[in-house]
Amino acid sequence: MSLTKSQTKYVHAIIEHASTVGVAVNKLNFSRAELRLISLTYKSNDDVPNWIVKDHSRRVGRGLYAVPEVMDALNVSPGHGNDEDDLSNTTETHAPDVTHVVSDDMGEHVVSDEMLHHVVETS
Repeated sequence: MSLTKSQTKYVHAIIEHASTVGVAVNKLNFSRAELRLISLTYKSNDDVPNWIVKDHSRRVGRGLYAVPEVMDALNVSPGHGNDEDDLSNTTETHAPDVTHVVSDDMGEHVVSDEMLHHVVETS
């Protein structure tokens, strides 16, 4: 699928801002919570673009969306890299005690990196 300019900008924003909020980029699927954290950093609001969340073909689970364009932009496959870069496996690069406050239609929730990683692994 060919992306528009604004869609491409968001993919690059995921790559640029993910590490700032503790989100790994070496994967194909991102949770809504992860994308909200990235959106907050990128554009100061937690709106996830409709081209991701409204496209039923991107939904891979409850609150989990496929954004393979991130891996395409990085030109690597998931989980490859070494322990010193942002492309290594998430289990070795994130401390389990990092937490984030995430808002959704049901209020604010505290989400740890360990919880986010568990959601991605079980989907």
